[in-house]
Amino acid sequence: MSENHHGCIAVTGAGSGIGAATAGRMAESGRPVLLIGRRGKKLVPVADAIERSGGTALAMECDVRDEPAVRDAVRAGIERFGGIAGLVNAAGVMPVGPMPEADPADWRRIMDVNVLGSLHAISSVLPDMLERGSGHIVSIGSVAGHTLFPDATVYCASKSALHVISEGLRAELAIRRREDGNRIRVSLIAPGAVDTALPDTIAHAPSRDATQKWYRKMEGILKPDDIAATIQWAMDAPEHVSINELTVRPTEMVR
Repeated sequence: MSENHHGCIAVTGAGSGIGAATAGRMAESGRPVLLIGRRGKKLVPVADAIERSGGTALAMECDVRDEPAVRDAVRAGIERFGGIAGLVNAAGVMPVGPMPEADPADWRRIMDVNVLGSLHAISSVLPDMLERGSGHIVSIGSVAGHTLFPDATVYCASKSALHVISEGLRAELAIRRREDGNRIRVSLIAPGAVDTALPDTIAHAPSRDATQKWYRKMEGILKPDDIAATIQWAMDAPEHVSINELTVRPTEMVR
Protein backbone atom coordinates (compact mmCIF):
# COMPACT_ATOMS: atom_id res chain seq x y z
CA MET A 1 0.00 0.00 0.00
CA SER A 2 1.41 3.34 -1.03
CA GLU A 3 -0.98 5.62 0.85
CA ASN A 4 -0.19 6.83 4.34
CA HIS A 5 -1.56 4.26 6.79
CA HIS A 6 -2.39 7.01 9.28
CA GLY A 7 -6.04 7.77 8.77
CA CYS A 8 -9.06 5.91 7.49
CA ILE A 9 -10.82 5.22 4.23
CA ALA A 10 -14.21 6.93 4.15
CA VAL A 11 -16.80 5.05 2.09
CA THR A 12 -20.20 6.51 1.22
CA GLY A 13 -23.04 4.17 0.37
CA ALA A 14 -21.31 1.68 2.65
CA GLY A 15 -24.44 -0.17 3.70
CA SER A 16 -24.71 -2.36 0.62
CA GLY A 17 -23.41 -3.18 -2.84
CA ILE A 18 -20.12 -1.72 -4.00
CA GLY A 19 -19.78 0.45 -0.90
CA ALA A 20 -20.08 -2.47 1.53
CA ALA A 21 -17.75 -4.66 -0.54
CA THR A 22 -15.16 -1.87 -0.72
CA ALA A 23 -15.33 -1.24 3.02
CA GLY A 24 -14.72 -4.92 3.65
CA ARG A 25 -11.72 -5.04 1.32
CA MET A 26 -10.22 -1.90 2.78
CA ALA A 27 -10.54 -3.34 6.29
CA GLU A 28 -9.01 -6.66 5.22
CA SER A 29 -5.99 -4.77 3.92
CA GLY A 30 -5.46 -3.15 7.32
CA ARG A 31 -7.09 0.20 6.65
CA PRO A 32 -9.56 1.54 9.22
CA VAL A 33 -12.84 2.42 7.54
CA LEU A 34 -15.41 5.15 8.09
CA LEU A 35 -18.77 3.82 6.92
CA ILE A 36 -21.18 6.50 5.73
CA GLY A 37 -24.73 5.68 4.69
CA ARG A 38 -28.28 6.86 5.13
CA ARG A 39 -29.56 3.58 6.59
CA GLY A 40 -28.05 2.80 9.97
CA LYS A 41 -29.64 -0.65 10.04
CA LYS A 42 -27.62 -1.50 6.93
CA LEU A 43 -24.37 0.02 8.19
CA VAL A 44 -24.28 -1.75 11.54
CA PRO A 45 -24.03 -5.31 10.12
CA VAL A 46 -21.23 -4.19 7.78
CA ALA A 47 -19.33 -2.63 10.68
CA ASP A 48 -19.93 -5.68 12.88
CA ALA A 49 -18.63 -8.05 10.20
CA ILE A 50 -15.49 -5.94 9.80
CA GLU A 51 -14.87 -5.88 13.54
CA ARG A 52 -15.44 -9.66 13.86
CA SER A 53 -12.84 -10.19 11.14
CA GLY A 54 -10.27 -8.15 13.04
CA GLY A 55 -10.73 -4.87 11.19
CA THR A 56 -11.65 -1.45 12.50
CA ALA A 57 -14.78 0.43 11.47
CA LEU A 58 -16.81 3.44 12.51
CA ALA A 59 -20.40 3.63 11.23
CA MET A 60 -21.98 7.06 10.76
CA GLU A 61 -25.60 7.27 9.63
CA CYS A 62 -25.71 10.16 7.20
CA ASP A 63 -27.49 11.16 4.00
CA VAL A 64 -24.90 12.46 1.52
CA ARG A 65 -27.42 15.10 0.41
CA ASP A 66 -27.03 16.74 3.82
CA GLU A 67 -23.73 18.63 3.57
CA PRO A 68 -23.41 19.53 7.28
CA ALA A 69 -24.09 15.91 8.23
CA VAL A 70 -21.40 14.71 5.82
CA ARG A 71 -18.92 17.16 7.34
CA ASP A 72 -19.83 15.93 10.83
CA ALA A 73 -19.33 12.30 9.77
CA VAL A 74 -15.93 13.07 8.25
CA ARG A 75 -14.96 15.04 11.36
CA ALA A 76 -15.82 12.01 13.48
CA GLY A 77 -13.55 9.87 11.29
CA ILE A 78 -10.70 12.34 11.62
CA GLU A 79 -11.09 12.46 15.39
CA ARG A 80 -11.24 8.66 15.67
CA PHE A 81 -8.53 7.71 13.17
CA GLY A 82 -6.33 10.78 12.88
CA GLY A 83 -7.30 11.74 9.35
CA ILE A 84 -8.78 10.67 6.03
CA ALA A 85 -6.38 8.65 3.91
CA GLY A 86 -8.93 7.97 1.20
CA LEU A 87 -12.51 8.54 0.09
CA VAL A 88 -14.67 6.21 -1.98
CA ASN A 89 -17.83 7.86 -3.34
CA ALA A 90 -20.07 4.81 -3.74
CA ALA A 91 -23.45 6.31 -2.81
CA GLY A 92 -25.77 6.45 -5.79
CA VAL A 93 -29.36 6.09 -6.99
CA MET A 94 -30.80 5.04 -10.35
CA PRO A 95 -34.51 5.94 -10.64
CA VAL A 96 -34.49 5.73 -14.44
CA GLY A 97 -37.45 6.08 -16.78
CA PRO A 98 -38.56 7.95 -19.91
CA MET A 99 -38.23 11.72 -19.53
CA PRO A 100 -41.79 12.48 -20.70
CA GLU A 101 -43.14 10.25 -17.91
CA ALA A 102 -40.63 11.18 -15.23
CA ASP A 103 -41.29 12.78 -11.88
CA PRO A 104 -38.94 15.78 -11.67
CA ALA A 105 -38.40 14.86 -8.02
CA ASP A 106 -36.50 11.81 -9.28
CA TRP A 107 -34.25 14.06 -11.36
CA ARG A 108 -33.46 16.12 -8.29
CA ARG A 109 -32.74 13.00 -6.27
CA ILE A 110 -30.36 11.67 -8.93
CA MET A 111 -28.41 14.92 -9.04
CA ASP A 112 -28.54 15.50 -5.29
CA VAL A 113 -27.18 12.04 -4.46
CA ASN A 114 -24.94 11.15 -7.39
CA VAL A 115 -23.43 14.57 -8.04
CA LEU A 116 -23.92 16.90 -5.08
CA GLY A 117 -23.55 14.03 -2.58
CA SER A 118 -20.16 13.18 -4.06
CA LEU A 119 -19.16 16.84 -4.00
CA HIS A 120 -20.21 17.12 -0.36
CA ALA A 121 -17.95 14.20 0.50
CA ILE A 122 -15.05 15.53 -1.58
CA SER A 123 -15.25 19.00 -0.05
CA SER A 124 -15.41 17.47 3.44
CA VAL A 125 -12.23 15.39 3.08
CA LEU A 126 -10.10 17.74 0.98
CA PRO A 127 -9.01 20.13 3.77
CA ASP A 128 -7.61 17.23 5.81
CA MET A 129 -5.92 15.68 2.78
CA LEU A 130 -4.36 18.99 1.77
CA GLU A 131 -3.11 19.57 5.30
CA ARG A 132 -1.58 16.09 5.39
CA GLY A 133 -0.36 16.35 1.80
CA SER A 134 -1.71 12.95 0.77
CA GLY A 135 -4.89 11.04 0.07
CA HIS A 136 -6.84 9.26 -2.62
CA ILE A 137 -10.32 10.19 -3.85
CA VAL A 138 -12.20 7.51 -5.79
CA SER A 139 -15.64 8.04 -7.31
CA ILE A 140 -17.86 5.37 -8.80
CA GLY A 141 -18.95 6.50 -12.23
CA SER A 142 -20.54 4.24 -14.83
CA VAL A 143 -20.35 3.23 -18.46
CA ALA A 144 -23.52 5.35 -18.56
CA GLY A 145 -21.26 8.36 -18.15
CA HIS A 146 -19.90 7.69 -21.64
CA THR A 147 -22.78 5.93 -23.40
CA LEU A 148 -26.34 7.18 -23.42
CA PHE A 149 -28.88 4.54 -22.43
CA PRO A 150 -32.48 5.32 -23.48
CA ASP A 151 -34.79 6.01 -20.54
CA ALA A 152 -31.76 6.78 -18.37
CA THR A 153 -30.90 10.25 -19.68
CA VAL A 154 -30.66 12.07 -16.36
CA TYR A 155 -28.84 9.17 -14.69
CA CYS A 156 -26.33 9.19 -17.56
CA ALA A 157 -25.93 12.94 -17.11
CA SER A 158 -25.16 12.48 -13.42
CA LYS A 159 -22.45 9.92 -14.14
CA SER A 160 -21.02 12.05 -16.93
CA ALA A 161 -20.79 14.90 -14.42
CA LEU A 162 -18.79 12.67 -12.08
CA HIS A 163 -16.32 11.97 -14.89
CA VAL A 164 -15.83 15.71 -15.45
CA ILE A 165 -15.58 16.48 -11.72
CA SER A 166 -12.97 13.77 -11.19
CA GLU A 167 -10.84 14.86 -14.12
CA GLY A 168 -11.09 18.53 -13.15
CA LEU A 169 -10.12 17.80 -9.55
CA ARG A 170 -7.22 15.63 -10.69
CA ALA A 171 -5.86 18.41 -12.89
CA GLU A 172 -6.27 21.09 -10.22
CA LEU A 173 -4.47 18.99 -7.62
CA ALA A 174 -1.68 18.20 -10.09
CA ILE A 175 -1.15 21.93 -10.62
CA ARG A 176 -1.17 22.55 -6.87
CA ARG A 177 1.33 19.76 -6.37
CA ARG A 178 3.97 21.88 -8.09
CA GLU A 179 3.33 24.52 -5.44
CA ASP A 180 2.64 22.59 -2.25
CA GLY A 181 3.95 19.07 -3.00
CA ASN A 182 0.66 17.35 -2.20
CA ARG A 183 0.40 13.69 -3.22
CA ILE A 184 -3.38 13.49 -3.54
CA ARG A 185 -4.59 11.18 -6.29
CA VAL A 186 -7.99 11.07 -7.98
CA SER A 187 -9.55 8.04 -9.63
CA LEU A 188 -12.85 7.28 -11.29
CA ILE A 189 -14.03 3.69 -11.69
CA ALA A 190 -16.75 3.23 -14.31
CA PRO A 191 -18.49 -0.14 -13.95
CA GLY A 192 -20.77 -1.80 -16.41
CA ALA A 193 -23.54 -4.06 -15.12
CA VAL A 194 -22.98 -4.97 -11.46
CA ASP A 195 -25.15 -7.41 -9.51
CA THR A 196 -26.57 -5.06 -6.88
CA ALA A 197 -30.05 -4.13 -5.70
CA LEU A 198 -29.92 -0.83 -7.62
CA PRO A 199 -32.15 -1.98 -10.53
CA ASP A 200 -34.76 -3.19 -8.04
CA THR A 201 -35.23 0.39 -6.80
CA ILE A 202 -36.41 1.72 -10.17
CA ALA A 203 -39.96 3.02 -9.68
CA HIS A 204 -40.94 3.08 -13.37
CA ALA A 205 -42.19 -0.49 -13.80
CA PRO A 206 -41.39 -1.01 -17.52
CA SER A 207 -37.87 0.37 -17.06
CA ARG A 208 -37.36 -1.72 -13.93
CA ASP A 209 -38.57 -4.91 -15.62
CA ALA A 210 -36.42 -4.29 -18.71
CA THR A 211 -33.32 -3.58 -16.61
CA GLN A 212 -33.83 -6.62 -14.39
CA LYS A 213 -34.36 -8.83 -17.45
CA TRP A 214 -31.18 -7.48 -19.06
CA TYR A 215 -29.19 -8.17 -15.89
CA ARG A 216 -30.56 -11.71 -15.55
CA LYS A 217 -29.64 -12.57 -19.14
CA MET A 218 -26.02 -11.59 -18.69
CA GLU A 219 -23.64 -14.39 -17.80
CA GLY A 220 -20.66 -13.38 -15.72
CA ILE A 221 -22.26 -10.18 -14.47
CA LEU A 222 -19.90 -8.21 -12.26
CA LYS A 223 -20.06 -8.65 -8.49
CA PRO A 224 -19.59 -5.76 -6.06
CA ASP A 225 -16.29 -7.29 -4.94
CA ASP A 226 -14.98 -7.09 -8.52
CA ILE A 227 -15.25 -3.30 -8.30
CA ALA A 228 -13.91 -3.28 -4.73
CA ALA A 229 -10.86 -5.22 -5.94
CA THR A 230 -10.34 -2.66 -8.71
CA ILE A 231 -10.51 0.20 -6.20
CA GLN A 232 -7.99 -1.55 -3.96
CA TRP A 233 -5.66 -2.09 -6.92
CA ALA A 234 -5.81 1.60 -7.83
CA MET A 235 -5.12 2.63 -4.23
CA ASP A 236 -2.23 0.18 -3.96
CA ALA A 237 -0.47 1.52 -7.05
CA PRO A 238 2.90 3.19 -6.38
CA GLU A 239 2.55 6.76 -5.22
CA HIS A 240 3.87 8.19 -8.49
CA VAL A 241 1.26 6.21 -10.45
CA SER A 242 -2.19 7.77 -10.69
CA ILE A 243 -4.92 5.51 -12.07
CA ASN A 244 -7.28 8.22 -13.26
CA GLU A 245 -10.09 6.37 -14.99
CA LEU A 246 -10.97 2.71 -15.45
CA THR A 247 -13.93 1.11 -17.20
CA VAL A 248 -14.81 -2.34 -15.87
CA ARG A 249 -17.39 -4.36 -17.79
CA PRO A 250 -18.63 -7.94 -17.79
CA THR A 251 -16.74 -9.60 -20.62
CA GLU A 252 -19.89 -10.13 -22.69
CA MET A 253 -21.25 -6.61 -22.25
CA VAL A 254 -21.35 -4.78 -25.58
CA ARG A 255 -22.15 -1.15 -24.66
